[in-house]
Amino acid sequence: MPESRNNYKKADIHLELINELRKRYMTRADIRDFLSSRYIIYGKVPSKCSNVFDYKVCEKTVKRELDSIEEKYPDQLDCIRGAYKLDLNDFPDNLDETEVQALEIAIQKMSNNKNAQNLLKNLKAKLTTKLYNKINRIEQKTVAMRKINEIDQKQDVNFAFIGPQHIIDFDMNVKSVLDSAIINLHKVEFTYKNNKKIVQPLGILYGPNNVYLIAYPEDDATPWHYILSDIKNAIETNNSFDPKDFSIQKYANSMFGIYDEGKIYDVEWLVKKPEVIEIVKQYNFHSTQEFHPNDDGSLKITMQTGGLRAMSIYLTQWRGDIIPVKPKELLDEYCDLLKLCENSVKDL
Repeated sequence: MPESRNNYKKADIHLELINELRKRYMTRADIRDFLSSRYIIYGKVPSKCSNVFDYKVCEKTVKRELDSIEEKYPDQLDCIRGAYKLDLNDFPDNLDETEVQALEIAIQKMSNNKNAQNLLKNLKAKLTTKLYNKINRIEQKTVAMRKINEIDQKQDVNFAFIGPQHIIDFDMNVKSVLDSAIINLHKVEFTYKNNKKIVQPLGILYGPNNVYLIAYPEDDATPWHYILSDIKNAIETNNSFDPKDFSIQKYANSMFGIYDEGKIYDVEWLVKKPEVIEIVKQYNFHSTQEFHPNDDGSLKITMQTGGLRAMSIYLTQWRGDIIPVKPKELLDEYCDLLKLCENSVKDL
């Protein structure tokens, strides 16, 4: 019975060390001091020790505890400059080099959004450290170094992205205030294009050219779009509001582009060329899209969405290979856009 109680005490001390390592980085000296204090509290100090409160566990005990923790959590125990910390559930256990390389590509693609790019760089640094620690633990020293060098070389490549890009840059402090207000359902005050605004923030919408705050203006239940980079001096108030079951995901799914008329249409496109049909089948144009083969070999594409102006601009990129069929408002918008383009060069 005493031996059983003694084992329980050891298990308690072991669990307490695990919890402490989750909170902070600890050197071997820190771990030794911590274990010594636990041994004193639990009465595990050897009887031959003349002064109980001066007792220190030996280095062998520290090593035994660390070895046991590393055996349980081989990919979660980090060691930086001789200090240990246990990160449980912070990163996936099956992290591999291909995922880190994919993250590097994502960082390059976010070149037009410096804030998002910096956040991704920080994430990549953490994941890379985690991956390299994992490799060093499971591989021989020479094999590990070669594998790490191979990963570095694969990541050290040139990426090129063509086409115009709008530089998206906004104040992260403003974004932090908005995030808090959205979660807490608090109204926010800010300056927007030199005008004072009080709004009910509903969510953040990432468009191809800008990031937007979606919010109800005060005393209005119609969502408005506010360009995040134009929001200044944001303050979260203590005044609550009712979001009226608003969902930013459902709102985004109802739109084709950022320009929204506030109305959902039954949209239909037509594709006639067989080679284009095979291409468009690889596209996700909208969350509600459906493909309907016609008897003559053509393809009908249907969806329920708003944003006809953005849709018209997009369809011009297909140079007539995707034909807008309905609604009439889409045809009018599409034809007006083509006429505007044609008229703009007539006087040259």
